[in-house]
Amino acid sequence: MRILIPLLAVVYLGPGFMAAAQTNWQLVWSDEFNEPAGTPADATKWNYDLGSGVYGNEIETYTNSTRNVFQDGNGNLVIRAIRDSEGNYTSGRLQTGAGGASSGTANMNWQYGLIEARMKLPFAKGVWPAFWMLGQGFGLLDWPYCGEIDIMENYGTYQNNATLNNGTIHGPGSSAAYGDGAAITLPFGATVFDDYHVYSIQWSQDAVTFSLDGTAYKTITPASLSAGDQWVFNAPFFLLLNVAIGGPTTFLGTPDPNEPFPNQDLLVDYVRVYQAVTLPAQTPGILPSSVVNAASYLGAVAPGALAVVSGSNLADKVYANATETNGSLMTAVGGVSVTVNGVAAPLYYVSPDQINFQIPWETVPGPAVKIQVIRNGAASATETITVAASVSPSMFIEDTTNGIAWMTGPGCENSECAAEPGKTYQLWANGLGPKGGLQQDGVASAFSGLLAPLQVLGGDASCELTIGGIAALVTYCGGAPGLIIDQVNFEYPPGVSSARPYADATLSVNGATGRFRLPAPAR
Repeated sequence: MRILIPLLAVVYLGPGFMAAAQTNWQLVWSDEFNEPAGTPADATKWNYDLGSGVYGNEIETYTNSTRNVFQDGNGNLVIRAIRDSEGNYTSGRLQTGAGGASSGTANMNWQYGLIEARMKLPFAKGVWPAFWMLGQGFGLLDWPYCGEIDIMENYGTYQNNATLNNGTIHGPGSSAAYGDGAAITLPFGATVFDDYHVYSIQWSQDAVTFSLDGTAYKTITPASLSAGDQWVFNAPFFLLLNVAIGGPTTFLGTPDPNEPFPNQDLLVDYVRVYQAVTLPAQTPGILPSSVVNAASYLGAVAPGALAVVSGSNLADKVYANATETNGSLMTAVGGVSVTVNGVAAPLYYVSPDQINFQIPWETVPGPAVKIQVIRNGAASATETITVAASVSPSMFIEDTTNGIAWMTGPGCENSECAAEPGKTYQLWANGLGPKGGLQQDGVASAFSGLLAPLQVLGGDASCELTIGGIAALVTYCGGAPGLIIDQVNFEYPPGVSSARPYADATLSVNGATGRFRLPAPAR
């Protein structure tokens, strides 16, 4: 077996493809859904819109039952659509505002800002989850004169929305109502139901910009509307979350009554509302939802894994490869530090708009881990993230358009290898979890002639790699010697399709799965 020690260029962790923050944001309202399992939605923040068959020819009945709306004890609000034995559907529809279970009460609203939610969606024919907004005038003005902003809308199997998000505004126009927006394809072959994604808008007097996982994909302004369409988005709006079921006259169709209908769950990690603020030049600002996995910028992070935080005023200049005299990573560079639940994190790369750091091994996993940047004594606002329970596998990416991971080997140690069945290659990984030996914050893995201290718990058999749906033989799975990342050695299996230049791949480590792509064999 071969343990390869690569050049750092292979896993360079400098500025990524996330845009630097241009606006500083202050959190003005949120719900993190961190209550015990079975707890209903917070009645001081949400109420229920009750009823059946009254919106868009849907066929569900919206209830306030904790069978349909509840917190799961893992940091999520669950909105669950259920089909009973008689074929009837129940679900939940929430809107911001106090009042308990009282339709039409939406006394909690905002005008302008950055509005976002991190969610994992249900997916099936006729299942219609949405995170959206209505103008506060909804109770007085007929739709569409109140205005509607759909931040996340998924149409199930209609047009194969498994890999799409739809963002749209609706308002009055020359033909009574109009819709203007766009769809975006999730990166790297990700789906709406396999992983969490952040759905957001940035909203000002003259623009609504839709984003997915920090990537803006559509901006709509008054000037971009068609002649006769009205801009009605300069008033307060409230938020809604729901899972609808399409009826026979809806464009997305109705679930097949002869097919199984497992419970359809919309999992909401958080909902947050920010408004723009001006920070002093020396005060660091974290861009909302910018604390992400340093390998792929998608997925959760785990203890010991590398992460990225983006923002503004984070440092005075670039500091790369900041190490102590013994080679370990420093926890303070240029007057800058990052804390994870109050513990100073090892820093790999520091710049004015991005910091790469390690999640300390002692971090207790959970949905309410606090991240903060401190610069010369001035502290940023706190960003709350979910840290996975010990393992969250991901791969460092070479092709950020298609999500193709670095695959290196003999003769291509520092470049992307061409795939040849039967040959052995290496992947550079993040978040494979605890190893057989002691892990220390900021200290690279060292190979002393024994593999067991470097391997993941359970050994190489705990790592299951598939490429194009075909199992690959893993010959090593553990820490990368000389680096604060992980490494997977494997034999490329025969039979992988060459129809595309890449093959979809998964790596499961002790029950946790990461998704990515690898080069496909040549035709």
